[in-house]
Amino acid sequence: MRLISLMSAVPLIYLVAAPLTAQSTDTEGPRFVYVNTQRLLESAPGAAEAQETWNQDLVQMQEEVRLLRVELDSLVADYRRQEAMLSDEARTSKQQELAQKQQALQTRTVQLESQANDRRQALLEPILQRVQAEIEALRAEKQYVMVFDASAAGLLAADPALDVTDEVISRLQAQASAAGAQP
Repeated sequence: MRLISLMSAVPLIYLVAAPLTAQSTDTEGPRFVYVNTQRLLESAPGAAEAQETWNQDLVQMQEEVRLLRVELDSLVADYRRQEAMLSDEARTSKQQELAQKQQALQTRTVQLESQANDRRQALLEPILQRVQAEIEALRAEKQYVMVFDASAAGLLAADPALDVTDEVISRLQAQASAAGAQP
């Protein structure tokens, strides 16, 4: 029964694919192309500067976490030295203080990680918008039906002649040069 339903689907595939084949012969060149967005983001004007800014911000955030850990480690070491001499009440109080400091460190670490992600997104957003605009402009100009992302998990193999990544990079660089030349 399953074989019959699969065989009956074959003509449907031809009906769906036939219009796409007919369309692709009407125009010059391919109708479907792809880009490697990973390469685009690495090569886009402003990307290196954005990455450097983010790295500097990240170093500052990591230093803050490091200092908080040093402070906590110092408090733990002091507690361990004094633990035998403390009363039960003082020991319980110090343990609660250490637990609160540990929780504060964890909370701050999560906050800084969130800030780092937000900062990275803010730095990349204008670059992503320019890349997307150039991809869309190229798609419209060359009348491509679709532009796929080769760095995404869905594209397993493709003809390298259909890769327009270098063309998008050239367009982004030309755009950046033109913007830099304007007063």
